[in-house]
Amino acid sequence: MMKNFLILLPLIFLFYNCKGQDKDEKKRIETKVYVANCKGEYSTKEKLAEKDKAWSLNSNDVEKIMKLSVPITEEEWHFSYPITPCNIDIKDYLYKGKKYDLQINGGSYISFFDGKKTQILGCELPECKKYFLKSKENIDEEDLPSSFNSNSTQTKSYKVNFNKSDKNDLIIIEKNKNDYTLKAQTDNKVFFTKNIDCDFIEIDTAIKNKQAFNLILGYTDQYQNASRKIVIPVFFKNNDLFIEKLFIATLGISAKTGEEEWMQKEIYEKITLKQLDLDKILSE
Repeated sequence: MMKNFLILLPLIFLFYNCKGQDKDEKKRIETKVYVANCKGEYSTKEKLAEKDKAWSLNSNDVEKIMKLSVPITEEEWHFSYPITPCNIDIKDYLYKGKKYDLQINGGSYISFFDGKKTQILGCELPECKKYFLKSKENIDEEDLPSSFNSNSTQTKSYKVNFNKSDKNDLIIIEKNKNDYTLKAQTDNKVFFTKNIDCDFIEIDTAIKNKQAFNLILGYTDQYQNASRKIVIPVFFKNNDLFIEKLFIATLGISAKTGEEEWMQKEIYEKITLKQLDLDKILSE
């Protein structure tokens, strides 16, 4: 009997070993890896690094991200989440009983579409950091753009694409003594000029929707700390620039807590950029 048991022992061991391998193999098959698609560069002109190009998530990572993320407003999205040129696209992802097309951006946010409506989730918890290229930004910790901090006259140019063509489309920002001049040109011809009174100005070309670019304006207090920020999506049509809404964040005292916090609001204003009267809007 002992002899028979000794003969069967290797077979028993082989059976359980194979069973364990089958389980590991099944686990490997079920854990799918999604590789990012990276195009262009950051709106800050930061070049894509090797870690950006190599960014990937597996199906378990995606499941954890979706559990950690929460719905965010369009204002939060514009103000607090950086845009990276790297996205992970997932088709027919099952979320809360429905199938969605996901786009996970390296800037810690997820867009998901059910065929009719797009929703946005933000992943802002500390546990989210390891899954993304960039973490959610804290608006009150942002510095002024260093290139526009001096009193000298300076010029910055941003490449845009107005007509979806190979023409030389540019947004040019000139720093004057008391304000800034924004110029737009296509095919080496300036077709738009507007002076803007603010403390700093930036152009965001890593757009999220169908706008040509985002115009970002900032205002500071007497201590040179950021006190207001405005994000304006700008659209190009019929050789002119238009806006539809403004996102305004202002540092103030909360009526609920009595503490200083950023208060955000969205203003709808369908006009040409030339017609925009910021003094009037900010005084309302």
